[in-house]
Amino acid sequence: MSKSQTGRKRTTQAPSPTGQSETPPAPPARQTEPLRVEERGVPASFSPRREDQRPSSEQIAIHAYHLWLGRGQPFGTDWDDWLEAERRLAASA
Repeated sequence: MSKSQTGRKRTTQAPSPTGQSETPPAPPARQTEPLRVEERGVPASFSPRREDQRPSSEQIAIHAYHLWLGRGQPFGTDWDDWLEAERRLAASA
C-alpha cells in the first residue's frame, strides 16, 4: 500500500493470474422487432382501439410527439401538436 497526497492509505488491486482485466463480458445485444409504423409515421400499437371511445392521455402524447418529430421539432407547438393528435385519434375511433 502507498500513501496518497492526502495522507490516506490507498489499496492497490492484485493483478489477475491470467494477466487480463477482470471485467465481465458484455451481454449480447437484444434482438427485438421494431414497431410497425402506419403511413402517418405513428406506431400502429399506439392507435386507439375501436372499443375505446376516447384515446388515453398516453396515446395522445405519443401521437403528438410523433407529429412534432414529423414537423421538424419546432419550438412552441406543443398545444397545437396535442390538439391535432387528439383530433386525429378521436376521428379514427
